[in-house]
Amino acid sequence: MATSTFYHWVCFMFCLGLTAGGVLVLFRRKEYRLYPALRYLQYYLILIYTFGFYALWSQILLRSLFFAELRPDNLAALARFLIMLSVPFLLVSKLMLVLWMIHLANRPVRTYLLPSLVPLLLLALLVVAGYGSTWTLYQAYGALVLVLMTWVAMQLFFFEARYLQRKSKTVLAVVVVGIGVLHGLLLLDLREIPAVELLFVLLYFLMHTAFVTYFIYQVDLPEPDPTAIGLPHAVPVIIGTPSFEKFVEVYGITPRESEIIQEIYQGKANKEIAEQLFVTLQTIKDHTHRIYQKTNVKSRTQLNSLLRNFQK
Repeated sequence: MATSTFYHWVCFMFCLGLTAGGVLVLFRRKEYRLYPALRYLQYYLILIYTFGFYALWSQILLRSLFFAELRPDNLAALARFLIMLSVPFLLVSKLMLVLWMIHLANRPVRTYLLPSLVPLLLLALLVVAGYGSTWTLYQAYGALVLVLMTWVAMQLFFFEARYLQRKSKTVLAVVVVGIGVLHGLLLLDLREIPAVELLFVLLYFLMHTAFVTYFIYQVDLPEPDPTAIGLPHAVPVIIGTPSFEKFVEVYGITPRESEIIQEIYQGKANKEIAEQLFVTLQTIKDHTHRIYQKTNVKSRTQLNSLLRNFQK
């Protein structure tokens, strides 16, 4: 019993670390809030983590820590209460995922909203009706999330998505399918296999964190409107002006990097720059990384701010 409790606490701390890491990755840049797709993904992640602790970890910790102190009927009532308390987080999180998909695909709302709301409404009806035991609700949740995540993966795989290249879309779709398949395990009574139940919870936090992290590091965002984040309007940078020549001299910028800097300042995404300069997207990313290193900045916004300072 003591060994089992030790493993539970180790896994619990690991899930807390994954939660902190996912939040830090998705909230590390304030300009993310300017893009609706990223803003809804932020809401989704917070809600899905909240559901994980309320609905999943609460059941494990109740059985492993308080089983001896509580009567079985009281334990079951408390477990069911926590599940019911977590359902709103679950429903809203899935709605946020749908809105993320809508803004990522840039397609009409009606294309996505109706088919994705059906499983959410079914789950809500199960909860309102108080159908079955706590684990019956778990099984319904697992089946419906499996369907919803498979549908999202199909949208990623077969249709164009903003901010993502084809390869990135495919990998992201595979991760989303993996999350759906993982929830399919809830169709089994995992309480009969404690090790599998614990593994499920670990993978739940790990895969959602991996999903968000991969998306953030693969997404190619256009430059946001400077006024939206409290910066003045950009003044065009003209190659050959004294201020830009000084910038190039101070930071050792090459001619090719100068071209890329000007395109970045005009708000063009990496894909647009690659097409205009007839090079690969990876080449643009490599040049941009070297520009960041030379100028000691971490984002396009900081680079543009540095250029404006030189113009002043």
